[in-house]
Amino acid sequence: MLRFLMLFCLLFWYSAKSQDFLLICSETSSSYDKTLNKNFSKIVNFKEKSIYNFSGSFFDRVILFGENEIIVDNKIFDTRSTFNISTNKWTTYRGQFIKFYNCTREKRRF
Repeated sequence: MLRFLMLFCLLFWYSAKSQDFLLICSETSSSYDKTLNKNFSKIVNFKEKSIYNFSGSFFDRVILFGENEIIVDNKIFDTRSTFNISTNKWTTYRGQFIKFYNCTREKRRF
C-alpha cells in the first residue's frame, strides 16, 4: 500500500508540473518616455512557444517565437518588443525611445 501511494504521489507530481515560466522584468535604466512601465510580468511556455500577459505592458501578437528570440508587437500603443532567451534581456521600442529590462525566470508549478 505504501509503495502504491508513493508511486501515485510521484506520478501526480510530474504530471502537475507545468512547462510555464513566470518572466519577471524590471528596467535597467530610466527612460525619458514615462508611459512605458518600469516592471512587468509575462507567462512564457517555451515548449508550446506561447506567451501570455500577466501584468504590465501589453502586446497584440507574437511576430516571432524563435530558438533565441521572441518578438512581439502592439499596434495600439505602437510598440515593438524583443526578448533574448539566452541573456534574459527584454527590449521595448516606441518611436524614438528604447527601454531595456533585465528579466528573471521563475518556474510555475501549476
